[in-house]
Amino acid sequence: MSSSAAPAGESGSPADQATPKGHPTGLYVLFATEMWERFSYYGMRALLVLYFVSYLGWNPGDSSQVYKWYTSLVYLTPLIGGWLADRYLGLRAAIITGGVLMAIGHFLMALEPLPAMIAALGFLILGNGFFKPNLSTLVGRMYRDNDQRRDGAFTIYYMGVNLGAFFSPLVCGYLRDRFGFHYGFGAAGVGMVIGLLIFLAGQGKVLAAVKAAGNDLRTAREIAKTDAEVAKRDPAHAAEINDPVTRDAHDAHEPGATGFAGIISQGMPLLMLALAVVLPVKYAIDVVRGEAHWTDLIMPIAFGAIAGWMGVTLRTLKGATRDKSSVIFALFFFSVIFWMAFEQAGNALNLWAEFQTDRHLVFVEFPAEWYQSVNPFFIVSLGPVFAALWVWLARRSVNLSIPGKMAICMFFVALSFLAMVGAGISENGTATSVPLKELPARVDLAKINAGRTSFDPAKGELATRGAFPSYAIKQALEPAVDPAYLTSLNELEKASKNASEKRPVPMKIAALPEGFQLLFTDKQKERIVSAWDPATATLTLKGAVDVDAKIQLLRAGAPKEYQEALQTLADRSNAARVSGLWLILSYFLATIAELCLSPVGLSMVTKLAPARFASLFMGVWMLASSVAQYVGGSLGESWGVITPTSYFSIFVYSSGIGAVLLALLVKPLKKLTHGVT
Repeated sequence: MSSSAAPAGESGSPADQATPKGHPTGLYVLFATEMWERFSYYGMRALLVLYFVSYLGWNPGDSSQVYKWYTSLVYLTPLIGGWLADRYLGLRAAIITGGVLMAIGHFLMALEPLPAMIAALGFLILGNGFFKPNLSTLVGRMYRDNDQRRDGAFTIYYMGVNLGAFFSPLVCGYLRDRFGFHYGFGAAGVGMVIGLLIFLAGQGKVLAAVKAAGNDLRTAREIAKTDAEVAKRDPAHAAEINDPVTRDAHDAHEPGATGFAGIISQGMPLLMLALAVVLPVKYAIDVVRGEAHWTDLIMPIAFGAIAGWMGVTLRTLKGATRDKSSVIFALFFFSVIFWMAFEQAGNALNLWAEFQTDRHLVFVEFPAEWYQSVNPFFIVSLGPVFAALWVWLARRSVNLSIPGKMAICMFFVALSFLAMVGAGISENGTATSVPLKELPARVDLAKINAGRTSFDPAKGELATRGAFPSYAIKQALEPAVDPAYLTSLNELEKASKNASEKRPVPMKIAALPEGFQLLFTDKQKERIVSAWDPATATLTLKGAVDVDAKIQLLRAGAPKEYQEALQTLADRSNAARVSGLWLILSYFLATIAELCLSPVGLSMVTKLAPARFASLFMGVWMLASSVAQYVGGSLGESWGVITPTSYFSIFVYSSGIGAVLLALLVKPLKKLTHGVT
């Protein structure tokens, strides 16, 4: 049954029927389900990079590398999950499967060992693939094709996303601060279970709303079986039944666009097929030349394969169906630019909040995780305003096209990062210096704090611009200690993850410098140290050695004057931390951009995609986030290598250029939508 068919008991075409007032109850079931699922995701995301940097002691580049793999795969698997739901599983079974897998993943993150963390990320990646695209598709299935409530429904649904995203950093961040990272991760798992239970309890309301809208939840396999049975009973109509365009809401027999718009439509399959070849070949050449690691070839091959798959799929579509589908793929590229910038919130902007932002805001201490709640707060506040705005404009026959809304989106995300450039200039404008007679021989300051740290032997002065974060202190201390001592510390740090009061872990430290003394604070001694035997250089641990404790051990092994100068430099450089209002302004502008893209984009896919490819194309649309996360995460590996101002400027330029290009393409892309707004 096509999505435009009338439900049983009704007569007339959907166009002839009055649009019901309000929204079906099923929308609020999906709203609550997605709210709790996003609570789990964003709670975990607020902690993830900080866990790598502040708990495991990784450098920002290393944490960004794992972050890009996780987040890009999280948004890649929905393509596969959408295809499996369309063909075999069905939406309901896929959603339940995904929810169970993600709950397992979140609870695994509450465990201490690193292998459990890696396994947890794997479960989350697989579970999201089944869950995410199919829940969004269900929202669209509860409305008829030309139902004016659809955009409003997706905005309401998106508010559910952001309610969960608002509360989770507050809750998980609080638990991390009071009890530790793993309690925050555990809370995320509880949220996922609640979301799954809500869906199981309310799925009947959802199915009733889908049926009332005259839509179909059968899989492609079930449709094919039904068609075969009908064809067997009525051979005269077999050809019509086997023509897939009769099952699509979009009429493939309607002529396609002409002119420049037609060139875009005809050229899109060729562009996708070209990318299928160019992407993997380019990275393969880089690997052969030694300019890239072999793992850097994995995602380009995956993205290239999907581009080829979509190119072939587009070539099977005809007329207006191909035109409308081509709009999805054209806007896909601009969506990548947007999400590449926007998703810095979980990575670079999270590190900025932790290490470059003044924690005190309006007399309140504002932990880094809490800034993750600013964007969803604005979404929840402004979401109803934008939902009403689209309806208000439509009633006055001012229907902004989908490409037009996205052009506005690109403009505001450029402004968002322009604000962060201002913050970077302000932070970099503060210089700090301390006396130092001699720099240890192996220390290369060009690699410390984005090259903003220097030593002037003539003045006997160690200086830095901007804040001097803890990971920079660690980077500056490691080459200043004996290599054998550093090796011992790394082994000690690893062993400490399994230490407890009941099972303390003794570790002998090699190559102790003369006059060695533990420099732990009283709180660190109470939490970590069970015993210390100077005679045998054996430290017995009862707790995990985090980054701050590792820095104290590195200080104890470094030249006294140098390590004291570094600590003084770090303390004084806190004056360079900038107001959190910069981040709030950036998130406010990014929120305006997001409201012009994300809920509108989801609605667009349900309107423009052929019915038989609804979940598949929803997965493709979400793939934009996968590509963006991978590219943005790759850029994130340069955090701490290039200055924050230079880093933020990348997204000003990319989004600004994208806004100009999309503004030029608004007219032909609008033509390709064939009146869909």
